[in-house]
Amino acid sequence: MIQKIKNLIQKNWWALLWTTIGSLIVGLGIDVFYQHSKLISGGITGVAMILDYALGWNPSLTNIILNIPIFILGWILLGKGHVLISIYGTLVISLSLQLFSGLTLAYDSPLTTVVLGGAIVGFGSGITFRGGGTAGGTDIIGKILNKYFSVGLATTGLAFNVVVLIVFGFMFNLDLAILTLATSTVSSYVNNYINDGIDRRRALYIVTDKANEMALRIHKDLKRGATAIPCEGATLHQPKTMLYVVISRYQLAALKRLIKEVDPQAFFTIHVTTGVYGYGRSFHAVSEIQD
Repeated sequence: MIQKIKNLIQKNWWALLWTTIGSLIVGLGIDVFYQHSKLISGGITGVAMILDYALGWNPSLTNIILNIPIFILGWILLGKGHVLISIYGTLVISLSLQLFSGLTLAYDSPLTTVVLGGAIVGFGSGITFRGGGTAGGTDIIGKILNKYFSVGLATTGLAFNVVVLIVFGFMFNLDLAILTLATSTVSSYVNNYINDGIDRRRALYIVTDKANEMALRIHKDLKRGATAIPCEGATLHQPKTMLYVVISRYQLAALKRLIKEVDPQAFFTIHVTTGVYGYGRSFHAVSEIQD
């Protein structure tokens, strides 16, 4: 058993490290900012905070207790591999809630909680998820519903948080519920920003009759490569070539002008993309991916 635990730690040390750091930051943000304005976070922790405000229950202990049946269900339906890191994340965030309990900053405006508190909690959550970790039982609920009923993970998380927010609004008041919603929006934005990266690229699919000339111009003018994909029109079955190109957002205007110059009859679409890996100037190397 001890050897299995050692193997698990060795295999998931990166996720465990960032779960620890991220959960401590989340706990700090909740204790210093959310509780200052009597707001709640998302997930099971939010339920624990409601019970704290309403009944005075210790949110750290309540968070652990509420997660126990979820972990048992996840262990049975998903297997231990899906649950162990979630258990660790729950324990760390519960510990951090206790560790920073009573720590306060002197401020009056709820806007400070919305902006600064939301940003700190979002940052902590973001680095946890980016490192491959997790911090609570709602992830387990989402994975169960996804496995057996094909319900999206994001849908489950959103539905759960909406229900918690509605209950919170009825139990206390609408103003606090709206402030919680605003704080959650800031938190989600920062979380997504951390996970998607600060440098969002633009990927273009360009269908053209002048693929060679266009690829050469892209290489010469923008210093970017292109991948040529043979294709044909679905109606007239004329042979075409589709170029796939990934550029920075600052190069987009120049590339659109280039396409217009080379082939005004071209058809292309533009997509926002993140996490570009592989050989290429300023791209991430595949070796950077953490196991």
